Amino acid sequence: MTKEEVLARFKAAKEKKRQCVERLEEKMRVTYEKRTGKPAKYTFVL
Repeated sequence: MTKEEVLARFKAAKEKKRQCVERLEEKMRVTYEKRTGKPAKYTFVL
């Protein structure tokens, strides 16, 4: 693999993770609001 290929794979994986985290955060906010009736002030996802 060339340096460019490795960098492209890394960027693709990073973007995929970012999208997954966005979906997870939104799901967490909706679930919290349904459970408590209050909007979430913050979320934490690794």
